[in-house]
Amino acid sequence: MTKTYLRFLLAGCLISLTACAQQTEVRQMRQEVGALNQDMMKLSDRSVKLTQQNALNAKSTTGVYLLPGSDTPARLNSQIGNLQMSLSNIAAEANGTRATLTIKGESSDPLPAFTAEIAWGQIQGTTDSYQEVNVQTQRIAAPASVLAPSDVSIPLRLSGVTPEQLGFVRFHDIQPGIQPAQ
Repeated sequence: MTKTYLRFLLAGCLISLTACAQQTEVRQMRQEVGALNQDMMKLSDRSVKLTQQNALNAKSTTGVYLLPGSDTPARLNSQIGNLQMSLSNIAAEANGTRATLTIKGESSDPLPAFTAEIAWGQIQGTTDSYQEVNVQTQRIAAPASVLAPSDVSIPLRLSGVTPEQLGFVRFHDIQPGIQPAQ
């Protein structure tokens, strides 16, 4: 009787341990599936933003659009050369949004000093039929760079719109600047 009792006890323990191990594995798999779903949603959102950014830039005759969330530079052929621009460090600020505009020259020459117009706001409608709303603008100035290839990072203060509301930043009207006297 003792052997039978021990066999039942051992079998019960093995079943319990197997069930616990399966529960742990199931819980771990659920966490991994949840993480993969979040990653897929982020990639899907980024893909939509990138598609919209590319479509807006294909139609644009007045500069280049940068859409938060696309995480991809946009190219612009300007008076100061071919440029790649991107937005980063988008965050809330007391009266709006702050971001960093990075501009990279594609040539082996340093970027000259320049001024440009920045517009920002929201986009309503579809990529084919859209309207810019609550648009605000500001003029920015960038100093000449001394290194080549060069890039310049410009901190932006985009008032009146939260990061969640920010639909676009449009960079346009680039004018070569006057070099300061040395």
